[in-house]
Amino acid sequence: MLARFTPRSRRETRATVLENLLRSGGAFRPTIARETNLTEASVSRILTELRNETLIQETRQSAPYPGGPTALVTLSNNVALAGIELSNSRLSFGIGDPSGALNYVERLPTSPHLDQGEFERLFAESVRTMRDWSAHRGTVIRQAALSIPGYGRAAGNPIYPWDMDRLRNFLAGTLDGVPVALTNSVIAQAAFHRYSNTTKYPVSGDHLFLFVGHGVAGVIVDESAPVDAFSAVEIGHMVIERDGLPCRCGHKGCVEAYTSLRAIAKIIGVADSAVLSRGDSFIETLVLDQGVHDTLRERLFTLGLGLGNALNLHPLSSVVISGWPSLMPEEDRKAITEGLNESLLGGFDESRLALSFIAPSIGNDPRAALYYAAYCFVRGGGLDAKADPRAALEEIA
Repeated sequence: MLARFTPRSRRETRATVLENLLRSGGAFRPTIARETNLTEASVSRILTELRNETLIQETRQSAPYPGGPTALVTLSNNVALAGIELSNSRLSFGIGDPSGALNYVERLPTSPHLDQGEFERLFAESVRTMRDWSAHRGTVIRQAALSIPGYGRAAGNPIYPWDMDRLRNFLAGTLDGVPVALTNSVIAQAAFHRYSNTTKYPVSGDHLFLFVGHGVAGVIVDESAPVDAFSAVEIGHMVIERDGLPCRCGHKGCVEAYTSLRAIAKIIGVADSAVLSRGDSFIETLVLDQGVHDTLRERLFTLGLGLGNALNLHPLSSVVISGWPSLMPEEDRKAITEGLNESLLGGFDESRLALSFIAPSIGNDPRAALYYAAYCFVRGGGLDAKADPRAALEEIA
């Protein structure tokens, strides 16, 4: 029986081409056709359409082989996007383009226990400033994204327990028609590492991206998918010790209660806000005695236990870990594999599970949200659409 062929819609084909350009940073037409499984004629038609809409640009550059094409296709730097992040006790706003370049940045300090009313006040003031900046330069923002730690949990957000319907209505009224997508910190970070060409990412296939910060969260990254590439998974509130340490979710013994940045800050005797202010080298700036090192290794072992159990539920061959564990010495990080070995079905085996680490790039906000905005823009095929925050919630629930 012949397989049924389902033609892709105009939006889907445009999204496939645009996402390929976002991920590659630029490509020649034959490469785009090969990687998107489209004919060169289809690619040519789509690129003509996108060029007429000023969504792409072509620059003269010879292919790295004789007789190849001489026009490199990239996303246009005239496409304006807004990234907004609430992270590390500050609210950050940025306007930039799909390359990740920020042309406008404002960062406001906030309380780690920011309430919804104060958030709305700060947000509204910053949006007015951002709108004035854009109007003065004739910039039209095509897509915005807001990253909030803990957003998308079906049972509510233990980090910022806000009224989500109120938040959506507030954003729709304040951003004045600009499409906005809501996401959480781990998906924004995954988008940053997927699309930023300034970082060397350690894997190229499907994998679990695990971010250990104020919370512990994961996202399954489908590298073959131009749309719906990110699927969040809950790891931090996996209970690994009955009647263990209290967690802010109300339970005891959660992975987060032992391995989050807040839990680690207590061990090393430095406030979590101070840890973050020291950047990616904060471990190197501390003088830790052997007892503290042993305790940190024990917490890394606990992280490995939780990770192994997560992989038992959804097997993957690659895991990338970012956050404070990636900044620890390699010898200490081996405790994670020891935890994996005790919980992962069949034990840890390097031949079937690749474990990689990548620095969290502390202080780069709001670039992660900017890249997520770029992802949302290309996923929609670059076509103008009204914001639907409920759809954004469905992506990551």
